[in-house]
Amino acid sequence: MHALQRIHAVLVPGGVIVDTQPVSAHPPVEAGGGNIGALDMQAWAETIAEVDARTAEVLADGLFAVEAESAFTVTDSFDDPSEFIDTVGAWMGTRIPSDVAGRATAAAGPVDVHQEVRLRLLRRA
Repeated sequence: MHALQRIHAVLVPGGVIVDTQPVSAHPPVEAGGGNIGALDMQAWAETIAEVDARTAEVLADGLFAVEAESAFTVTDSFDDPSEFIDTVGAWMGTRIPSDVAGRATAAAGPVDVHQEVRLRLLRRA
């Protein structure tokens, strides 16, 4: 059973859930005061496409309605390149291109990743 169907079964009528997803396939990375490239999150984007397809089914079935939707940028900040490489390298569906890792290491300071995040409020019908 789909997760939203399970949530629908236990959520009070009119109840709202918050759905947030990072949706950037290639979020930019900054270090040393400038852009050093982008992550490869294409595999993650494919996962989000699958989630969106299942969500569309639940919406079409009338279990939920989208009450609001917006997008904003979330910045993940890392104190140094090793923290960036260790943490982001473990993100599902994410690959750090070798040239980006090399530039981050050469910058030897904080590293920022800017991701577009989609926020949706889904109201139980």
